[in-house]
Amino acid sequence: MPQRTSRRDFLQATAATGIGFWVAGGVQAHQSESANEKVQIACVGCGGKGSSDSADSGSRGEVVAICDVDEKTLNAAATRFPKAKKFFDFREMLEKMGKSIDAVTVSTPDHTHSAAALMAMRMGKHCFVQKPLTHTIYEARLLGQVAKEKKVA
Repeated sequence: MPQRTSRRDFLQATAATGIGFWVAGGVQAHQSESANEKVQIACVGCGGKGSSDSADSGSRGEVVAICDVDEKTLNAAATRFPKAKKFFDFREMLEKMGKSIDAVTVSTPDHTHSAAALMAMRMGKHCFVQKPLTHTIYEARLLGQVAKEKKVA
């Protein structure tokens, strides 16, 4: 037979839970401060939308490499990320920095989204890619297949 709960019983039970949470100081995990535990991020495209994407990445991890075809845009990004290595070609960046990065942001013109993401994912790097992710269904299926094979997001 189901037990009926009154409003008073409900409030007493939830108040007790809330007090326990408050007394225990919450059950929130503490952020790690170890440099070895920070996500190492490479940013492909640093101007326009790439500017806000790289800034967001920098607030969540460490930007270790930046790439843009425009020297002025690349130098502007370098002032925000002075420790990051600069590149003009994402292929060169991924080849040279592959062992030093965990994730990649792709904020380039639309026609290079899938090419940059595919190369990074084949190297086992997680990717954040601006929309549109791809231009064809084939590209979308290929990226999905590689993500599944490499177990990356």
